Amino acid sequence: MKQIFFSLLFSSLLYGNLIPIVFEGNKHVKERELYAALNLYKPYLYEFWKKDPKVNPQTAVLLAQTIKNYYRSRGFFHAVVTQSEKNGFIEIAINEKSFMRVSDIAIISKIDVSLIIPFKIGQLFDAQIFDQSKKDVKLLYANQGYCNMELEAKAWIDLETDSAYLVYDATPNELCYFGAIEIFPPDNIDSRIIKSLLYIKEEEPFSPELISRSYKSLYGHEGISKAIIDTSVQDTNRSLVSVTVTANEKPVRFQAGIGASSDEGIMFSIGVKHRNLFGNLKTLSVNTRITEIKKTVKSNFDMPLTNRNITGAEIGYEDEKFLGFKEKRVFGSVYLSQREIINVFKESILFDHSTTYDSEDEVLFPEAKLFVTSPKLEWTYDTRDNLLDPTQGYLLRLELMGSILSDISDASYSKYKLSGAYIIPFLPSVVALKIDFGSLHLYDGDIPASYRFYSGGMNSNRAYGYRKLGPTNDNGNPTGFNSILEMTAEYRFPIYGKFRGVVFNDNTFIGEGSYPDYNKGYYSAGVGLRYVTPIGPIAIDFGFDIENPLNQYAIHFHIGELF
Repeated sequence: MKQIFFSLLFSSLLYGNLIPIVFEGNKHVKERELYAALNLYKPYLYEFWKKDPKVNPQTAVLLAQTIKNYYRSRGFFHAVVTQSEKNGFIEIAINEKSFMRVSDIAIISKIDVSLIIPFKIGQLFDAQIFDQSKKDVKLLYANQGYCNMELEAKAWIDLETDSAYLVYDATPNELCYFGAIEIFPPDNIDSRIIKSLLYIKEEEPFSPELISRSYKSLYGHEGISKAIIDTSVQDTNRSLVSVTVTANEKPVRFQAGIGASSDEGIMFSIGVKHRNLFGNLKTLSVNTRITEIKKTVKSNFDMPLTNRNITGAEIGYEDEKFLGFKEKRVFGSVYLSQREIINVFKESILFDHSTTYDSEDEVLFPEAKLFVTSPKLEWTYDTRDNLLDPTQGYLLRLELMGSILSDISDASYSKYKLSGAYIIPFLPSVVALKIDFGSLHLYDGDIPASYRFYSGGMNSNRAYGYRKLGPTNDNGNPTGFNSILEMTAEYRFPIYGKFRGVVFNDNTFIGEGSYPDYNKGYYSAGVGLRYVTPIGPIAIDFGFDIENPLNQYAIHFHIGELF
């Protein structure tokens, strides 16, 4: 409480002239942490428009005491902190002296918690990290179904030997299960719709992770402005669930945006969306998106069902520039999607009326009007903790589509794509792996040239420009291919503040048959820079071909991690 009082007092800055503050002698604790302990913000070097924090000199004694308390919480029980005013600033001098080292760790637990205990013998003892470790142990037990476990975690400190002795004694008690689920919906949303959006099921094992996923599912529908999931344990092993939902009072939203990416160039979009049309979270939207290579106008309708399903439809118009030809299409689809925990299944029928024009190679890209009706099946298994900036988890995705030559389709073909990604945390760094395999087979009739696979770009092999990898025709335009295998490995690491770095390797194999030619590969490497923002990291990547780095390279920029 004293530290909170001091911080509030410093931030108010009520007295006298304000002067800068500097720290001396801090070796194990970063300067930015010390400013934060005083409730002050130290701008980063790139935030040149912001001024360094200033404090009232009359608060110098309290400043020093707060820093001393902070050092004690970090394991420096013998630290000496003094303050002085000199040359127009306050200097806080720190003599860290010796610090507490972990001498012993005792663990009594039914579940193996050793991997989440952040201490090792001989390591610096940090009270803040110790407190967080207790929360992590409880969370691990809760995700195993023990919602009412008891944890006796203590740290004994020996000031004479600078030793810390840690004990984690976990008593699981009984397994917990979700009990009755009570829904409190707004007037225009059926309680069955709300319940179908939850990952929580009655009589299923208790799990905070499922509660978190339920929150994400609820807030994934923009017609909901607020959701509260309350749990209360009764009879030691039953957790009653209460879900209160508030509908968005202004369901109609207009949106406009401008941006850019290395693949599509400058982008402009504008649209309108009703997020709760006639209630029950039905949505209707109309959007226009214009880039340097593609113009799109489309309308979407989506309707949640009471059995964890969602149905909907889409209709639109698209005009796109490819290298060597252009293609415009009128398209539409209807779909039905099922969601079960981390699995999502989707069945749809696609209608595509495509016109190829301005072709530079009539043999390779014949100008034609084609109508293709394609059933499509999709399966997604996603455990990633964040879509734009994941730090752990994995992703599997399978897409199958095709058609039969008939009165409603100009081709018999099959096309499938299998993708996988694995995000491995090595905090604060991350290793990310991805693989994509695709195959296209035309049995009879004709399909649009855009149905073929193309490679190169920010979501592909980054040593090449967008769709510029692979064989070309006499005009230098990529011909595309019928099969592809792409593999990516990334090492993502912190640099400074909100800046992160990436080292990556992209490898591509392509072929004209059902499988790629593994004797000929396109191998690239590169580096990237990330700046973390609330909407995902702003990214720039530089990739080069390993066999020809001076002549084959490309620069890409985008928002969000690629996977």
